[in-house]
Amino acid sequence: MSEEKFELRVVNYMSPTHPVELYELILELLEDAVDCHAVLQYESRSPGPIPGRADPFSNNKIDLAFMTAAAYMKLREKKNEFVELLPVTPVFAHQMNVENKPGYFSDIIIHCDKKAHNVNTLLDLRGCTFAYSNEESLSGSKIVLKTLKGKGENASFFGSLLKSGSHLASAQMVLSKQAEWAAVDSTTLLYSKKFMQDGGKEIITLETLGRLPPYPIVVNSRLPDSIKNAISKALLSLPQSIEWKRQFAKFGIIKFDNNSDGAYDGPPAQMWSIQNEKFNVRYY
Repeated sequence: MSEEKFELRVVNYMSPTHPVELYELILELLEDAVDCHAVLQYESRSPGPIPGRADPFSNNKIDLAFMTAAAYMKLREKKNEFVELLPVTPVFAHQMNVENKPGYFSDIIIHCDKKAHNVNTLLDLRGCTFAYSNEESLSGSKIVLKTLKGKGENASFFGSLLKSGSHLASAQMVLSKQAEWAAVDSTTLLYSKKFMQDGGKEIITLETLGRLPPYPIVVNSRLPDSIKNAISKALLSLPQSIEWKRQFAKFGIIKFDNNSDGAYDGPPAQMWSIQNEKFNVRYY
């Protein structure tokens, strides 16, 4: 008979933006450190709990969830008593992240052929076909709107718009020249280029926007404090294990660091406040 252990119910809303194998690896780490059995649900249709359906935290269907910052900020607005931010977040490698701090970036990407057409800055992309993951994505759309607004532009800046459904699909659209540019999650680009044709060398990062708020790890508040603390300790201790550190490095993770709700206030909240605006209307 198999040994009975505490079962940790985990949902991953971050794939295919991030490889599902990364979250499988996190579960392996947690099973080893927390001495539990973990079950991973993979939900690729939404960056967080699916709108219009019963909330899985209120219904006590899940214990731990990986979701986008935008999805967490939406949950936080509802003041759900069962939604709690775990005070830990992954830190990813990026050429702009020289201090190895929490948070991530949005890479503005083009096909290398665009360089021959004198495209050197974001403003040179006026009228070009733009691919984006979805309207609510901070890295795929919101930060683009905010940056253009800061440069005195409006919605007439965009040419054709292509909703790709994921950051990975946006990058593929640029590579195949279906789209002339896209804004993609920097961690998606870091990991996925090696699987693209010729290592994705035809994709060029024109500019980098951000820093954006950290990736939230959300727990069910019903989870015992001893389990929450054990999970946090296991993740924060990652750099102490050469083997675990090596395995996570394949996905661009340097370490896990402290996180708090304050990371989603201020500028991130201001960016989130334009959540109802669309690309095809004037947004100021």
